[in-house]
Amino acid sequence: MTKNELIAAVAEATGKTKADVSAVLASLAEVATKALKDGSDVTLGGIGKLSAATREARQARNPSTGAMIDVPAKTVVKFKVAKDLADTVA
Repeated sequence: MTKNELIAAVAEATGKTKADVSAVLASLAEVATKALKDGSDVTLGGIGKLSAATREARQARNPSTGAMIDVPAKTVVKFKVAKDLADTVA
């Protein structure tokens, strides 16, 4: 499902305009990004939870040359699907 398809489906299900739904989704992305940057988790009821985690620095092998390279530590976003959703889809 594309973003436009999602917007259309939510607009139809809620009776709101596509513009309103699009604005809500854009705001959701902004609010979630800010919360994750601040170190908070973002729970999307019935869908799952977004959280920020630190990935440690490590060494990896370049597959084309075989040389070892250093991969620096970085912060990544993790998503854990809600149990109800996982059970429904499975």
